[in-house]
Amino acid sequence: MCKLKLILSFIVFLPSLLWSQNTYDDWEVDPDTSRFFIGMNLGAYFPNHNTAILYTGRPDVTSYGIEHIFEQPFNQQEFNNYFQAPYKIAEYTFEPRYQTATLLGMHFQYQLNQLFGFFLDFNTAQIDFEQFFTVQIEDPTNQMPGPTLERFPVIGEENRFMLNLGTQIHYIQKSRYSAYFELYGHFNNIRVQTNYIVINEIQYNIFHNNNNNPNLQPGGNGYGGGVGTGFRFEVSPRIWGDVNYHITYAEVNLSEAVSEAGLQNSACVRALWCF
Repeated sequence: MCKLKLILSFIVFLPSLLWSQNTYDDWEVDPDTSRFFIGMNLGAYFPNHNTAILYTGRPDVTSYGIEHIFEQPFNQQEFNNYFQAPYKIAEYTFEPRYQTATLLGMHFQYQLNQLFGFFLDFNTAQIDFEQFFTVQIEDPTNQMPGPTLERFPVIGEENRFMLNLGTQIHYIQKSRYSAYFELYGHFNNIRVQTNYIVINEIQYNIFHNNNNNPNLQPGGNGYGGGVGTGFRFEVSPRIWGDVNYHITYAEVNLSEAVSEAGLQNSACVRALWCF
């Protein structure tokens, strides 16, 4: 959260700082000039953790999770050989959380005049989940009081495709830099790529309920909207840099049991080519 506040403060105050340092550079841009921009996005995507519970493998989330894996006869022999003592699942992931992801994408913009423009963003992010669950082992050779507790990783990975379509409004417009805010509609397509546990270096897949059938890669579409702010500056007559921050409120539909709406944050830098 501190990093997000620092990024947002940097974006908000940088335009006014540069404006005060470059008062000699006040050449106005022709308001009748239309410009088309194509850009590449690179940044950080901060997903909320509302749907991270899907990857925990808990029985209240999916009937084909960790408990199901432990009940399969063809797995039990492997686990018996590994634990060498009576065992049971003691604890699932306590606070499921996503990791911050890298945001990659393309930006297309038509600048109607010096104040208003329309843009289309295509962004993708691969989001990772890595937590642990605990197995209790009644090891008779354990020299410590109580059972042995051993943690095992729970791994998840999902791909998010995000499309933003909206308007960009420049509240500071100079010949070599400008500051703006954005309003946009949002569409996303989200797909689980993998979800599994690892015991004794062997991977066991977690399946999810989808239309009453086990599914390894559930997912779905979601809609929403958002706002953004940014600062754009000239690098050369045809190349511009752009630093921006966005907050999006959108649905995240992963399965029948896990579907949430909430805020997602992103901050990125952008290279723009002007035509």
